Amino acid sequence: MNFIDKILSQIGLSRKGLQQVRLSEAYGGSDLFGTWRTGKKMKADQAMRVNTGWVYACVRAIAEAVAHIPFKLYEIDGEGNREEIFDHELLDMLNAANPYMTGFELKYMTAAHMQLAGNSYWLLDGVKNDSSQPIAIYPLNPKFIKVLSAPAPEFVTGYEYKVGNTTKIFKPYEILHLRIPDPNDPYEGIGTVQAIDQWIEADNYATEVNKKFFENGARLSGLITSENEITTEQVEYLRKSFESIYKGVENAYKVGALPYGLKYEELGQTPKDMDFANLATEMRDRILAGFRVPKTILGVAESETNRATAETANYVFAARTVKPAMQLIVEYLNEFLVPRYGENLELSFEDPVPENRTERIQEMQAALGQQAAISVNEAREAYFGLAPITDGDAVRGNFSLQPIGIPEKSMNRPTSKSKVFKPRYIKSAKKRKEIVADLASKATEVLKNIEIKTEEVKKKDITQLSHEEYGLIYKAFNARATRYENAEREAIKKINEGQKKEVIGNLPNLIKSKINKADTLELFNKDAWVMATVNASLPIMSDLYKTESAEAYKLIGLTPAETLTPEVLKALKRSMELMSESYHSTTIDLLTEKIKQALSSGLSIDQLKDLVSQVYEFSDEVRAQAVARTETFRIGNDATRQSWKDSGVVRSVKWYTAEDEEVCEYCGPMDGTVVAVEENFFDKGDSVGGSDGGNLDLSYSNVENPPLHVNCRCYIRPEEISLEGKMQEEPEAPKVEEDPDLSEDQVKELETIINEE
Repeated sequence: MNFIDKILSQIGLSRKGLQQVRLSEAYGGSDLFGTWRTGKKMKADQAMRVNTGWVYACVRAIAEAVAHIPFKLYEIDGEGNREEIFDHELLDMLNAANPYMTGFELKYMTAAHMQLAGNSYWLLDGVKNDSSQPIAIYPLNPKFIKVLSAPAPEFVTGYEYKVGNTTKIFKPYEILHLRIPDPNDPYEGIGTVQAIDQWIEADNYATEVNKKFFENGARLSGLITSENEITTEQVEYLRKSFESIYKGVENAYKVGALPYGLKYEELGQTPKDMDFANLATEMRDRILAGFRVPKTILGVAESETNRATAETANYVFAARTVKPAMQLIVEYLNEFLVPRYGENLELSFEDPVPENRTERIQEMQAALGQQAAISVNEAREAYFGLAPITDGDAVRGNFSLQPIGIPEKSMNRPTSKSKVFKPRYIKSAKKRKEIVADLASKATEVLKNIEIKTEEVKKKDITQLSHEEYGLIYKAFNARATRYENAEREAIKKINEGQKKEVIGNLPNLIKSKINKADTLELFNKDAWVMATVNASLPIMSDLYKTESAEAYKLIGLTPAETLTPEVLKALKRSMELMSESYHSTTIDLLTEKIKQALSSGLSIDQLKDLVSQVYEFSDEVRAQAVARTETFRIGNDATRQSWKDSGVVRSVKWYTAEDEEVCEYCGPMDGTVVAVEENFFDKGDSVGGSDGGNLDLSYSNVENPPLHVNCRCYIRPEEISLEGKMQEEPEAPKVEEDPDLSEDQVKELETIINEE
């Protein structure tokens, strides 16, 4: 259980089982519908390909019905009154999604994607954060999207959009993820196709068998056999003759005529015998039931169909299928899109369910005592479009009825409108902030508990601590290192941002030059950016070294010494130079590969700029994180081990590996490995075997302590401590011997110089 899990467990939450859901691999093989027999959900790309036949008919019916429903926008005042807004930029955006798509098509695609794959992804183009407004909305094909999940409370770190060889990573606030909730998957939804795949499979198989029956049916409705011996050549001749004469739909059910001595025998089942018609009807009805689409909606009329049944079907379809689909879409928009356009706004839609006029009339008649509610002229104008008549403006009724009372002008009874309220999304946003604040509070409590327990553990003999007890010390180190890791990551991202601008500025000149396959492109001033990276990283890592050195001395019960010497600073600077050199060389390699491919394909300057941006987005999201974590743990461990070595009391150190699901096959077996404090765990050129059969070559440098590889999170602990070698107290500064040729003031001056040195 990691740090976040412990926080969640203290407030009654858990993410148990989510890892298995997200790591489940898509089923393979040629069977398009081989899905939940193994408990796995059909992948989105496969679900999108099933959009044929009755599935297409149902999806189109639902998507068109949803697309026809107009959005309605309301503003709610302080007293809870709703006033419809007819002219607003949000409505403009939803009704004209982007330069290539109408609002009708946006709603159609959204509903279709959700029915097929359970998810609809809107790219909010131009947004910079959770509150900025998009300049356009583009619905992305679900089959190209991968949700980048993470443990709670972060939950989703981004969305990977991959088409062919092009991959783009979108931040969570750039994507509006609408979905049909899946009880088995908190990250992605489930479409109707994915839920009724076996029904669709049976229908497809029946259709395919019926088709193949005619396409490949080189058969007779009967067979003529002979009791006489027939040679192989004759059999082959007869076989070829049968195929040429009887194969194909146009020749089905012909009877062959063969020479004297042969007799006719009836053969196997025909499509009629196999009852294909009833089978197809049954499969169709199942599919329509899965989508909740009545047959009359698709134009499938049967003998019992009449106007009443058709109107009932329309009502049921609108109430049970179309309205819930639109309600789900609008709920997502109210939560995650409408707040970008201001407070006190609420999006709604025109109710697609037709009114039951007969029931409505009966209710009005009962309420009015069978009396008229409107005048003759009002009825003529509203229902017939006729001109008014004389004396037709009065509402007339039965004079025999007595009035039962007159309504009061002001009623003080409490009503829902008398309460001041805000739209649901504001309440939800407030609740989310409360949850985040609560998590932060719990995190602070957990950190305090770790610090208290760590101090208690430090009072014990550190070499005798169990793996679990030392885990508290490891977690304290990890918490400290994370702060430096985040600072280093942000520093690298700022370097990337400036470097990207230089690269994009150099593209026009680059295109004009002749580029060979072996060329390394001069995209930016590498030496300048290496120096800039060193200057940005050195203060962060120097402070980390100083902090961890002091903690290392405290762990073994000694007073921290000053370890950030000129030699250490020089070594730190050199390590930052090596890291920066490697980082920017890799950047050049990535850019060179992408740009050469783009130039060979004849891409425009704007497309080249987009490719460059993708490289730097990848560097921001992946490479900066990897470098920051690796360097933070390396320098933290370096400071710890060097301080123990300088102390003179630590004789040996032990490799410490965290016990969680992220430990790799190489670090797991390293746990508990002991070496002398002066020795390396591995020398340059060694090879490490993994528990799963892998092999890791250590060709870059000696491994004096963790990390063993990129993103390694291992730590060290002291194994043997000998107080006999404990450092002696600092010797007194040497005194200058008395010299009769030196005055008293000169002697004091020399002593001051020596003490300073």
